[in-house]
Amino acid sequence: MEIPEKLKENINKLLKENQISKVVEDSQIVSNRYRNNDGNGKKLLTQKSEAISYAISRMPATYAAVSSVLEQISENYKEELTTMIDVGAGTGAVVWATNNKNIWNDIKCLEREESMISVGKQLMQDSELNKVTWEKFDILQDEIKEKADLVITSYMINELPKEMRQKAVEKLWKATNKLLVIIEPGTPAGFANILEIRKNILDAGGYIVAPCCCLGECPISKDDWCAFYARIARSSAHRQAKKGELGYEDEKFSYIAFSKIPVENKGERILRHPQINSGYVKVKVCGADGIQEKTYSKKDKDIYKKVRKMDAGQKI
Repeated sequence: MEIPEKLKENINKLLKENQISKVVEDSQIVSNRYRNNDGNGKKLLTQKSEAISYAISRMPATYAAVSSVLEQISENYKEELTTMIDVGAGTGAVVWATNNKNIWNDIKCLEREESMISVGKQLMQDSELNKVTWEKFDILQDEIKEKADLVITSYMINELPKEMRQKAVEKLWKATNKLLVIIEPGTPAGFANILEIRKNILDAGGYIVAPCCCLGECPISKDDWCAFYARIARSSAHRQAKKGELGYEDEKFSYIAFSKIPVENKGERILRHPQINSGYVKVKVCGADGIQEKTYSKKDKDIYKKVRKMDAGQKI
């Protein structure tokens, strides 16, 4: 997967306008802040130079995660979506990822940090996204004034104080007309957030769209967690900012999507990459009957061929 050419072009412009040494330095600072974030709601970015480094180093991975989530959701969610609110929008990765999924009549990006808003707007200049509305917004202090068909947030809930997370999710659900999507880091802590959100929204009358095919209590054991990954190609700017040698980056994420109305949710979700052997394939799946290890051999014909080509996150 690659980020859109226009986004790549505008990121390269940012890199040219700033000293690469400063971008690399700020990238490491920002990365350490997010890695060591204890979820107390403190500001992790304050300067525009840091927001630029964030855009160069983190936007591609966020874009990949959101794109993968939307692809999984589209397997069984067919409702038309025409308006969107991205809460905690950062520098706009979600909007870029959703741009080719729907024809949007209105898109709003809500973001707390002015530096992120400034860079996000700059990245959307001279693109078909230049009419996106940006608003300074703090979910801990402010109410979401409007509603939208799709309300989405990525890597935000984990940044909030634990005691404020449920209230924040209630605000997101209240603002949702049709579909709510919440993406968190693919870590035990990130998945713990997803589990709590799952329970609260189900109690509030929501219907799970993805990734769960098991609609009862989550069958994942307490010493495990449910996470998927997306691979994104690294541009030269991305490699420079992250001091990376590989031409790609893998982003792990956990997520949950809810509908306001019931949706058909059949099948089984692959939890781990299938183990391909000579003449057979083993795969760990989660479905209506909980978590199972399944084996398909050549005699299973079509499903054997299908599963061999599948990856974690896809539905059988």
